[in-house]
Amino acid sequence: MKALRVIIPLLLLIALFVFAGVLPRIKNSQELKAAATEERNREPIVNVVSLKHSSDTTGLTLPGQIQPYRQTPLYARTQGFLRRWYVDIGAQVKQGQVLATIDAPELDQDIVRAKADQQLAQTNLERLQSVQLPGAVAKQDVDTRQSAVAVAQATLGRLQALKDLQQVRAPFSGVITARTAENGTLVSPGTGQPLFTISELGTLRVFVDVPQTYYQSVKVGMPATVVIPELKNRTFLGKVVRTSGTLRSDSRTLLAEVAIPNPKQELPSGLYSQVRFDMIAASSPVLIPANALQMTSDGPRVVVVESDQRVRFVPITLGRDYGTTLEASSGLTGQERVVTNPNDRLRDGQKVRFRKPVAEKTVAQR
Repeated sequence: MKALRVIIPLLLLIALFVFAGVLPRIKNSQELKAAATEERNREPIVNVVSLKHSSDTTGLTLPGQIQPYRQTPLYARTQGFLRRWYVDIGAQVKQGQVLATIDAPELDQDIVRAKADQQLAQTNLERLQSVQLPGAVAKQDVDTRQSAVAVAQATLGRLQALKDLQQVRAPFSGVITARTAENGTLVSPGTGQPLFTISELGTLRVFVDVPQTYYQSVKVGMPATVVIPELKNRTFLGKVVRTSGTLRSDSRTLLAEVAIPNPKQELPSGLYSQVRFDMIAASSPVLIPANALQMTSDGPRVVVVESDQRVRFVPITLGRDYGTTLEASSGLTGQERVVTNPNDRLRDGQKVRFRKPVAEKTVAQR
């Protein structure tokens, strides 16, 4: 009986320990295993966006240098001393307007001598022609005197043309942008610095170096927008009037010229500018968000969600990078839904759930 008194309480303690300690632990362990199994089998939650095609036009912005439509240095055409200049930098001049006059005393003396030579040659010719006796004067002598008269007249005409060039005139209407002429300066034809530089600013040229990637897209007649940062990003509309037709070997760029009207001449030449071309794309590429791209050893890919909410890995070919969005030049149609920030646990063919309705998100269209 004493043994039973000891055994029965001991058995009761063991039973109490099993029910109070061991069974709950076993139950908790089973619940954890069941939760882990459920978690493994649970469909992952993903964020998806619907794709779109890019717009029909692609903007290309390049730096440009603004130059006058015409710019001509004016040199003296006759040797002498500059008597007086009449216009200074910034002056508006008309075509044919006198800008400066040159004194050429040696030229004046040469003209006097040429007139005398021409008169003498004419007198000698008239003397031969006045002889009436047949055969007294050889025809060769008459021809020689006639040639002498023609040479004298040509010499006189050349000197008189140089005399007219003592007045330096504007070849076209424009603005004087440089002047080195000073009264009393000795000037010679085609040597030294130009007396003046005249520029036509009613229309301006903007020269742009187009990279090799885009040279086929820049065509004559294409509209362009010129932006001037110093004028609070003011824009001027123009168009491409010509291209060099060949790429420079050192920079692999095509020189393009954009003409912009400047009727009020409020835009000076020499400014730095930004030139934007709106190019018509041959095809409309698909845009994908940058955070949907996966870079793998097999190349770039995206995770596409099919209509049955199963994922599919699609390899793509990348185009241009716009920062937050990328162009997919092949591999996608633009009608797909792609997963953003895909994790490594996704498997091809796996079924997923959406965190938010698909209609709430679409990739930004350019």
